Amino acid sequence: MTILPHIPARRAPLRQDERGSLLVEAAFAVPLLVSLLFGLLIYGSWFMAAHCIQQAANDAARTAVAGLDAAERRTLVDTSVAASLAGAATVRAANVTVSTSLNQSYYTVTLDYDLTTVPLFRAILFPLPAAQIRREAVVRLTAV
Repeated sequence: MTILPHIPARRAPLRQDERGSLLVEAAFAVPLLVSLLFGLLIYGSWFMAAHCIQQAANDAARTAVAGLDAAERRTLVDTSVAASLAGAATVRAANVTVSTSLNQSYYTVTLDYDLTTVPLFRAILFPLPAAQIRREAVVRLTAV
Protein backbone atom coordinates (compact mmCIF):
# COMPACT_ATOMS: atom_id res chain seq x y z
CA MET A 1 0.00 0.00 0.00
CA THR A 2 1.48 3.27 -1.10
CA ILE A 3 0.74 6.48 0.70
CA LEU A 4 0.47 9.44 -1.59
CA PRO A 5 1.70 12.76 -0.33
CA HIS A 6 -0.96 15.37 0.41
CA ILE A 7 -1.30 17.66 -2.56
CA PRO A 8 -3.07 20.91 -1.77
CA ALA A 9 -6.01 21.80 -3.99
CA ARG A 10 -5.33 24.47 -6.56
CA ARG A 11 -6.89 27.75 -5.63
CA ALA A 12 -8.66 29.80 -8.21
CA PRO A 13 -7.09 33.10 -9.24
CA LEU A 14 -8.09 36.04 -7.02
CA ARG A 15 -10.58 37.51 -9.48
CA GLN A 16 -12.46 34.19 -9.62
CA ASP A 17 -12.42 33.64 -5.85
CA GLU A 18 -15.92 34.43 -4.53
CA ARG A 19 -15.28 33.75 -0.86
CA GLY A 20 -16.23 36.81 1.19
CA SER A 21 -18.34 38.39 -1.55
CA LEU A 22 -21.45 38.07 0.59
CA LEU A 23 -19.79 40.09 3.33
CA VAL A 24 -18.85 42.86 0.89
CA GLU A 25 -22.35 42.96 -0.58
CA ALA A 26 -23.87 43.10 2.90
CA ALA A 27 -21.53 45.96 3.84
CA PHE A 28 -23.09 47.99 1.01
CA ALA A 29 -26.70 46.85 1.31
CA VAL A 30 -27.32 46.83 5.07
CA PRO A 31 -26.70 50.57 5.69
CA LEU A 32 -28.97 51.44 2.77
CA LEU A 33 -31.75 49.19 4.04
CA VAL A 34 -31.43 50.52 7.60
CA SER A 35 -31.55 54.10 6.28
CA LEU A 36 -34.62 53.28 4.22
CA LEU A 37 -36.43 51.70 7.18
CA PHE A 38 -35.47 54.58 9.49
CA GLY A 39 -36.73 57.06 6.89
CA LEU A 40 -40.05 55.21 6.66
CA LEU A 41 -40.37 55.31 10.42
CA ILE A 42 -39.65 59.05 10.61
CA TYR A 43 -41.96 60.04 7.76
CA GLY A 44 -44.71 57.74 9.00
CA SER A 45 -44.45 59.32 12.46
CA TRP A 46 -44.54 62.82 10.95
CA PHE A 47 -47.66 62.07 8.92
CA MET A 48 -49.33 60.40 11.90
CA ALA A 49 -48.60 63.44 14.06
CA ALA A 50 -49.99 65.75 11.36
CA HIS A 51 -53.13 63.63 11.14
CA CYS A 52 -53.61 63.65 14.94
CA ILE A 53 -53.19 67.44 15.04
CA GLN A 54 -55.73 67.89 12.23
CA GLN A 55 -58.25 65.61 13.93
CA ALA A 56 -57.81 67.46 17.23
CA ALA A 57 -58.41 70.78 15.45
CA ASN A 58 -61.52 69.39 13.73
CA ASP A 59 -62.95 68.06 16.99
CA ALA A 60 -62.20 71.31 18.82
CA ALA A 61 -63.87 73.41 16.13
CA ARG A 62 -66.98 71.22 16.23
CA THR A 63 -67.04 71.46 20.01
CA ALA A 64 -66.75 75.26 19.90
CA VAL A 65 -70.15 75.48 18.22
CA ALA A 66 -71.79 74.64 21.56
CA GLY A 67 -70.26 77.68 23.31
CA LEU A 68 -72.44 80.72 24.00
CA ASP A 69 -69.64 83.30 24.22
CA ALA A 70 -65.91 83.62 23.42
CA ALA A 71 -64.73 82.52 26.88
CA GLU A 72 -66.92 79.41 26.89
CA ARG A 73 -65.87 78.52 23.35
CA ARG A 74 -62.19 78.82 24.28
CA THR A 75 -62.71 76.60 27.34
CA LEU A 76 -64.48 74.01 25.20
CA VAL A 77 -61.67 74.15 22.60
CA ASP A 78 -58.92 73.70 25.21
CA THR A 79 -60.77 70.79 26.83
CA SER A 80 -61.40 69.13 23.47
CA VAL A 81 -57.77 69.47 22.34
CA ALA A 82 -56.48 68.06 25.63
CA ALA A 83 -58.87 65.10 25.36
CA SER A 84 -58.00 64.44 21.71
CA LEU A 85 -54.26 64.52 22.27
CA ALA A 86 -54.29 62.53 25.51
CA GLY A 87 -54.37 59.25 23.62
CA ALA A 88 -52.12 60.30 20.74
CA ALA A 89 -48.85 58.39 20.89
CA THR A 90 -47.06 60.52 18.29
CA VAL A 91 -47.95 63.96 19.71
CA ARG A 92 -46.77 65.57 22.92
CA ALA A 93 -49.64 67.76 24.09
CA ALA A 94 -47.23 70.10 25.89
CA ASN A 95 -45.72 71.12 22.52
CA VAL A 96 -49.07 72.04 20.96
CA THR A 97 -50.13 75.68 20.91
CA VAL A 98 -53.84 76.43 20.53
CA SER A 99 -55.21 79.66 19.10
CA THR A 100 -58.70 80.68 18.06
CA SER A 101 -60.17 83.53 16.06
CA LEU A 102 -63.60 84.76 15.05
CA ASN A 103 -64.05 86.41 11.66
CA GLN A 104 -67.65 87.46 11.12
CA SER A 105 -69.49 84.19 11.74
CA TYR A 106 -66.55 81.84 11.07
CA TYR A 107 -64.70 80.45 14.08
CA THR A 108 -61.18 79.16 13.41
CA VAL A 109 -59.21 76.81 15.64
CA THR A 110 -55.47 76.68 14.88
CA LEU A 111 -53.07 74.13 16.36
CA ASP A 112 -49.29 74.49 16.06
CA TYR A 113 -47.04 71.57 16.95
CA ASP A 114 -43.33 72.28 17.37
CA LEU A 115 -41.24 69.26 16.36
CA THR A 116 -37.84 70.72 17.26
CA THR A 117 -38.14 69.51 20.86
CA VAL A 118 -39.24 65.96 20.05
CA PRO A 119 -36.22 63.61 20.25
CA LEU A 120 -37.39 61.37 17.40
CA PHE A 121 -37.48 64.29 14.97
CA ARG A 122 -34.34 66.04 16.26
CA ALA A 123 -31.87 63.24 15.60
CA ILE A 124 -32.64 62.42 11.99
CA LEU A 125 -30.61 62.41 8.82
CA PHE A 126 -33.57 63.12 6.57
CA PRO A 127 -35.24 66.48 6.01
CA LEU A 128 -38.79 66.65 7.32
CA PRO A 129 -41.63 68.21 5.34
CA ALA A 130 -41.75 70.93 8.05
CA ALA A 131 -40.28 71.50 11.51
CA GLN A 132 -43.64 72.77 12.69
CA ILE A 133 -47.04 71.29 11.93
CA ARG A 134 -49.81 73.89 11.65
CA ARG A 135 -53.38 72.76 11.13
CA GLU A 136 -56.64 74.72 11.12
CA ALA A 137 -60.31 73.90 11.27
CA VAL A 138 -63.13 76.37 10.58
CA VAL A 139 -66.78 76.18 11.56
CA ARG A 140 -69.61 78.59 10.97
CA LEU A 141 -71.40 79.90 14.02
CA THR A 142 -75.00 80.65 13.10
CA ALA A 143 -75.98 82.45 16.30
CA VAL A 144 -73.25 85.14 16.17
